[in-house]
Amino acid sequence: MEKVLEVKDLTVKIGEKNILTAINMTAYKGRVLGIIGESGSGKTMLCHAIMQSLPAVAQITEGQIFYQQENLLNVSAAKLRAYRGRHLSMIMQNPSTAFDRIQTIESHFRETLKAHFAMSKKEMRQIALDAMYKVNLPNPEQLLRYYPFQLSGGMLQRVMIALSLAIQASLYIADEPTTALDTVNQKQVLTLFDRIRSETEAAIILVTHDIGVIAELADDVAVMYQGEIIEYANVYDFFDAPQHPYTKKLLQSRIMF
Repeated sequence: MEKVLEVKDLTVKIGEKNILTAINMTAYKGRVLGIIGESGSGKTMLCHAIMQSLPAVAQITEGQIFYQQENLLNVSAAKLRAYRGRHLSMIMQNPSTAFDRIQTIESHFRETLKAHFAMSKKEMRQIALDAMYKVNLPNPEQLLRYYPFQLSGGMLQRVMIALSLAIQASLYIADEPTTALDTVNQKQVLTLFDRIRSETEAAIILVTHDIGVIAELADDVAVMYQGEIIEYANVYDFFDAPQHPYTKKLLQSRIMF
């Protein structure tokens, strides 16, 4: 299996307190790594550490983050920005916070594509339309003229994914992508990630507190508790042969936190 992202011994502190402790994990091409744990376990902090978008009070004090064998903690700020925009895509729990409410959806596509490719407005528009069709958004031509506040949460979530598809990201980090959605939209988003994994062979890190999401989509599972990964297994072993007492308790409860 080809490694896309590898985290080694990553520790994040706020002041003297460890928020993440000695995190080790790997995301592989064409596979979904599910990260599960209760609220406050450090899942979102881990996502921001990988993207190096931590709040100012938090610091990475130890460890390495390799993207295709290059340590992201050692690259220049300009190269990191290029990686984040072009190769590493983070899809947040609340998609509305990722959009400028006074810019149209088309403007967001144009701004994103312009930052990474040299192409005409016509080419950008066609790429945007193609990406929106791929995520099953209705009437993409009309939606491009809309502003973010005119779209539902589920539609904005799919627009975020379409933006990542447009730039052909090789790693998607999805932080609780189904939490704020109704059942129908949850199913659509999970089906979409499954298609992305199979059709583009991108690596996907899927953060959730929902065991059902893990069962439906994950290939590998990391269980987080109090800032540590306390169990790491393929999805079959996670369900059939859990090792850690916390994991066993988690599976016995079979509930969302």
